[in-house]
Amino acid sequence: MAGSISKFSKKLLPSLFCLIVVGFTPEASDVQSPSCSSNLREILPTPYSDLSGLACSLIWQQTFSLHFYQDDQNVTTLVLAGRHAYRWIGIGFSGDGKMVGSSAIVAWIERDGVSGLRQYYLEGKNMSRVIPDKGDLHFTSASPAVVVHGELLYIAFQLKFRTSLSHQPMLIAIGSGNPLRNGLLPKHVNSTTTHIEFSTGFSPNFFFHGMAAVIGWGILTPAGLLIARYFRHVEPSWYYFHSSTQFAGFFIGIISISLGRNLYQRTNAAFLGHKFLGYTVFFLAGLEVFQFMGRPSRESIRRQYWNFVHYWVGRTAMVLGVSNVFVGFHGVDADQGLKICFFVAFVTLLIALIFFEGRMRRKNEIPKAIIDQPPVFRVAGQS
Repeated sequence: MAGSISKFSKKLLPSLFCLIVVGFTPEASDVQSPSCSSNLREILPTPYSDLSGLACSLIWQQTFSLHFYQDDQNVTTLVLAGRHAYRWIGIGFSGDGKMVGSSAIVAWIERDGVSGLRQYYLEGKNMSRVIPDKGDLHFTSASPAVVVHGELLYIAFQLKFRTSLSHQPMLIAIGSGNPLRNGLLPKHVNSTTTHIEFSTGFSPNFFFHGMAAVIGWGILTPAGLLIARYFRHVEPSWYYFHSSTQFAGFFIGIISISLGRNLYQRTNAAFLGHKFLGYTVFFLAGLEVFQFMGRPSRESIRRQYWNFVHYWVGRTAMVLGVSNVFVGFHGVDADQGLKICFFVAFVTLLIALIFFEGRMRRKNEIPKAIIDQPPVFRVAGQS
């Protein structure tokens, strides 16, 4: 059984790495999507076209982008962009993350190209209790701007607050149509609550969550697998390096999951695939730890079954862990430096895998080649 597993893995493991790269590469699409890299200088008037101080986050599963900047006078500049489909788009400021009692900015575009923007006070959930031209938000002297660019609607405005914003709950909603002539809003068809860290531009937990995931699941866990596969001849050091690397990757991975769980609770994020993969990897990695604690001796009849389970659970956890790092980077506008570090580490590990796998195959083929060769000398009289 062990021999067949080893032979099969030589063909499977490189294919799995290739599958990760190909499977999680974003496909080209004709649908225009909001982006933090949009050139606002070509789209919006001053002061919203000045990118020098604007931070940006992709929110609500990347269906909206939010550029924002808060100066030392508590003046906050915001640019929200998303696909409109001739329905109103609203962004609200809430004290507790709930709709009732909040104030919102609603913008829309008519089919004849006429745009509009109004403030609403969300006194209740009925249409009659969403009151136009009222609210607790105070505009500055800068005129708001509503601009259509392709399929995207850009909503830009400046607000003056009494105190600086920090961890602010934000409401995003899409209506079933444009506002009525009397100003009343048709009921929204979809909405979400997110949190924006205005004090730093983004929550530092996003960066630390990504960094821990990259180190734990993206670097240490694959490195431990390579040690176990290609350095078994270095007895007994390979085992200690393998186990210590895997344990370090597991515990750093736990930190990333803990930070990620905190982010989900604070931002109400909807990256269900990323969340599911994260918990799956955590379960499999935890199973590996318990397997290590119950490792039978080499003479035990249970050892071959333990090896089989350890082999496949470990490699499945590794593949899903690396895959989930790609999913995480694809789901948010992650730090570019962190992306580059992970890409360099991933390519380095992939090159090491190809090199050591090729060297192992060549070594395994040498004895067979020698055996298959006819003898150079023969004893006289033998046929």
